[in-house]
Amino acid sequence: MQLNELKIFIKQNAPWIYAFINSEVLKGVGEINPNYFVKLLADLFGKRRDFSMSEYNLNPNIFPYFIFTIIEQKGRLDYTSLRRETIHFAPINEEAKVYYNYARFSLQEDFFCIDLMQTKIGGMPIDEDIVKFTKRVPIQSLGLEEFIDKNADMASNEMFEKIKEETEKML
Repeated sequence: MQLNELKIFIKQNAPWIYAFINSEVLKGVGEINPNYFVKLLADLFGKRRDFSMSEYNLNPNIFPYFIFTIIEQKGRLDYTSLRRETIHFAPINEEAKVYYNYARFSLQEDFFCIDLMQTKIGGMPIDEDIVKFTKRVPIQSLGLEEFIDKNADMASNEMFEKIKEETEKML
């Protein structure tokens, strides 16, 4: 898929992509804020960032997982930034029960991986970051397209309309 084709797909389906992320990608892990989702799209497409579609084997079904790998241009989000205004990680925090400094997002084989990373011990930096907990979410190869088909008549609400409106302005 070419970059322009992906933009068109996202523009037409942004609310469903957002819903898919929260109901499937982050199921049992957390929830992304709708405003933060729009910000991630703006960061990705608004700065005329060039990335190779083939490098990431990017297609509409991979995109909901991929978007996390470009957070802050590093695929990571500091613990202090994980909150209701961005990504709320209450379920994974309850499951992991570990101290960590940041969450790292990556795509590995057929999995979306969330690593909770520690950079300090007792306030002192360590030589190499430590993976304290990993959550591996299987990538659904046709997940987004199937989700959109099943939820095409999803009831529109204020959040749905806001995501659609903001995405249309941006793309």
